[in-house]
Amino acid sequence: LWSCTTCIACDDICPLGILHVPMLIQLRRRLVADGAIESRLQEAMTNLNRYGNSLGQSPRNRPKWTQGLPFKIKDARKEPVEYLWFVGDYASFDPRLAEATRSTAMVFEKAGLNFGILYESEQNSGNDVRRAGEEGLFEMLRDKNMKALEKARFEKIVTNDPHSYQALKNEYDGFRVMHAVELVDELLQQGKLTASNKREVKVTYHDPCYLGRYNGVYDAPRRVLASAGARIAEMPRHGADAWCCGAGGGRIWMEDVPGIKERPAESRVREAAALGGVEALVVCCPKDMVMFQDALKTTGLEGKLVVRDAMELVKEAVCS
Repeated sequence: LWSCTTCIACDDICPLGILHVPMLIQLRRRLVADGAIESRLQEAMTNLNRYGNSLGQSPRNRPKWTQGLPFKIKDARKEPVEYLWFVGDYASFDPRLAEATRSTAMVFEKAGLNFGILYESEQNSGNDVRRAGEEGLFEMLRDKNMKALEKARFEKIVTNDPHSYQALKNEYDGFRVMHAVELVDELLQQGKLTASNKREVKVTYHDPCYLGRYNGVYDAPRRVLASAGARIAEMPRHGADAWCCGAGGGRIWMEDVPGIKERPAESRVREAAALGGVEALVVCCPKDMVMFQDALKTTGLEGKLVVRDAMELVKEAVCS
């Protein structure tokens, strides 16, 4: 039961239309209720309950990544904005993602967007908590975020995190939600962003499960990358058939399943590296970045392939 990443590839391909994942989550709920969960998952749940994030960070550290930006990001709790940017835990706290998160901010600023964040009032969206079987904790996180969102004045929510995207768009109430690449795609088409510093580079793109199979967003990231000058070489498994990074369903918080020969992320980076001539594996999910960077080390591919966020390439193309 704990090996599933909730990528819904099984649901998507099943010729009988059987929905395996909802049943699996229901079984996980029983295990959680019985306390039959591993220590690392329990630690993550404790951190989420206490701090509102799985990394055990103080909420005061959530906007720390903004340090070094040449401008101040608005506090959506104090002044109205058009776009409320729901940053997400890993994009906020993990130092490996700080550059990608700052790149997003610089692209938004370049486009002249009126945007802001919730600062320390943001909590984990609860998407992976729910998939790990802790429904009560999901509801607590959702309710805290709802209170913060209800106090803020905004028109749309934008997020870099497909896991937050899924929860906010489909499991919260009444919000208009976009992924950052969807918004940037619109801005480029409207001429509000111009890629005046394109650098032709050969890349491959990984479709996140929660952006792709769950929400059908496949074309916008590819259009954005092409606008930034990237030539995309597709992996054999892409689009609706894309392989999972292995982080979903709370797996990012768990130990490897006993007997596993190769992690999903390791299989994926090997697939990317096998294309030949590809400079970067491009992602648009913070968890993908974490999983694939770790996989490069364990597969010995570090130095042969790099993992980059799509917004880093966009920033280089538009912020010349």
